[in-house]
Amino acid sequence: MSDSKEEIRQAYQREEDTSKAVFIPAKERTSIYSENSPFVACAYCRVSTDNEEQTSSFELQQKHYRNLAEGHSNWDLRKIFADEGISGTSMKNRDQFNEMIEACKRGEYNLIVTKSVSRFARNIVDCVSLVRQLKNLPNPVGVFFETDGLFTLSEDSELKLSILATFAQEESVKKSESMTWSIKERNKNGKLLTPELLGYRRPRDSAGHYIKYGKLEIEPAEAEVVKFIFNAFLAGYTADSIASILTDIGIRTKLGNTSWNTGAIHYILRNERYCGDILTWKTFTADIFEHKKKKNHQDRDQYLYRDDHPAIISVEQFDAAQRLLDDRRHGLRGGYNLLRVIDSGVFQGYVPINHHWANNDPDVYYKASDSVRVEPRAPQRIRRDFFSAFNLTGYQVVRGQFLTARTEQPCINISSERISFNSACSRKFFDVPFIQLLLHPTERKVAIRPCKERDSFAINWRVNSTDPFISKIISSPHFCRALYQIMDWNPEYNYRIIGTFIERGLDQIVIFNLSNAMPIALIETESRYRRRQPICPEEWEDNFGNEFYDFSMENRLYYGSKHEHLNASQQSRVVEGQIEFDLFTNEQVMESAEKLKEQVGIYNA
Repeated sequence: MSDSKEEIRQAYQREEDTSKAVFIPAKERTSIYSENSPFVACAYCRVSTDNEEQTSSFELQQKHYRNLAEGHSNWDLRKIFADEGISGTSMKNRDQFNEMIEACKRGEYNLIVTKSVSRFARNIVDCVSLVRQLKNLPNPVGVFFETDGLFTLSEDSELKLSILATFAQEESVKKSESMTWSIKERNKNGKLLTPELLGYRRPRDSAGHYIKYGKLEIEPAEAEVVKFIFNAFLAGYTADSIASILTDIGIRTKLGNTSWNTGAIHYILRNERYCGDILTWKTFTADIFEHKKKKNHQDRDQYLYRDDHPAIISVEQFDAAQRLLDDRRHGLRGGYNLLRVIDSGVFQGYVPINHHWANNDPDVYYKASDSVRVEPRAPQRIRRDFFSAFNLTGYQVVRGQFLTARTEQPCINISSERISFNSACSRKFFDVPFIQLLLHPTERKVAIRPCKERDSFAINWRVNSTDPFISKIISSPHFCRALYQIMDWNPEYNYRIIGTFIERGLDQIVIFNLSNAMPIALIETESRYRRRQPICPEEWEDNFGNEFYDFSMENRLYYGSKHEHLNASQQSRVVEGQIEFDLFTNEQVMESAEKLKEQVGIYNA
């Protein structure tokens, strides 16, 4: 072992004969200043905003790089790429920048000249990865950061670039934080920078410049267009149909376009500034590097300024439009939902239900029902011998829920999301195309009756009489939630109610007494199949049903004379005092559209 080490030591000590070696010098390192390193160059400029001062700076930057290239004989400056008003924190939407990079990848340039790392990119990942991509191309492309004195093809550029990019990114973060603080303080102190929008103009000073924190002023001709949009929408027109009308008559948008779309209509309908208010910070930039806008759901402090400037429409109209927009998302058709009530007949005090209405407040149904003045009636007495010669006091009528032959009876199943009518309901109304769903919240009853298609809140029942008798399901999450509150039901249960079918002459109705609802629990079995399990309410534990004569009074309609008129088809009326503005009819909407058309003709004349 020692002999081997000695041989190695002696081999290194021997003088080598280098006379046969041929020296091959390395080629000269690429240098931004060397005459031996010719460059086909392009320059990149960017300004952060689009105001007049920065526009001047933008022109000076271009001039600067032309002069800089003239001072380098090895530069052949072919083109100056420039983006105006674009942030450097992301490469998205920097069209000129991206075009320049693609041109470098095609081999058109091998040098990019720019002012600093922060002008090139303020995102560390984007900056470093992009420089590496350019450096590793078959024809390497270098980036020269002028003020930083950094050339990315030099050997020591990697560490310097990472440090400078880190500083540039941190600068962007600090600027973003500063801007966020500035916006917050302006919003807090009422210094609102409100852009112009259709119907309004910003005030100007004597020199014609915008007053920085000036209040919006109404532009009368444009304000008429805004009023038309709100009136037509509340009258039942869709955003698409309103856009078509405005396009057809040649109304111009705020940007001067004559083509309208649903997005423009929804923007106006959702904008609180039209009722004189301003809500600050409705959206914010969640990520300064990706520039993704996000709706502000209490992620940032907001301030709502009431009566900040003259209103074009009333607050009541604006609120109504917001409710209708929400209703439309749940399938509501037509105009603003006005509660209706039946003020006479067997359904006196019942409220027709719009199952698409996005409102789960039970109080609105109580108020609507209570708006009907009911004359006090003399106490009714029952003739016991009408039913039997025997005195049936103490006897009970067994609840239908305890009987096995209940499939032939009309029945509904109510969950927190929908109402299901069994096939027996379809058989009772076998030739009925449309029905109305009715509620009496105080009496705690739900009913259905036939109606015509044009009647308020008509529901498709059996449009084709040849269709088989199947269960009918109505999706009505908001109404069902209101119903659960009225009945104080457990939201974890479904509820089954057996109904009473009553027919008098031409009148046909089914009434469901919600107080007799049977709770149904959904129980998951071992096979993960969900089984419906009826649950007997505590108040039913000591009896089988209702006392016979009480039951008879409760169902006196069923036992009444066949010749007695129910007046079950009595039409409903609008509950008074729901709105503080006039809803337009279809004719009024068309008249206002004609006036707008005449207005366009005057301007174009």
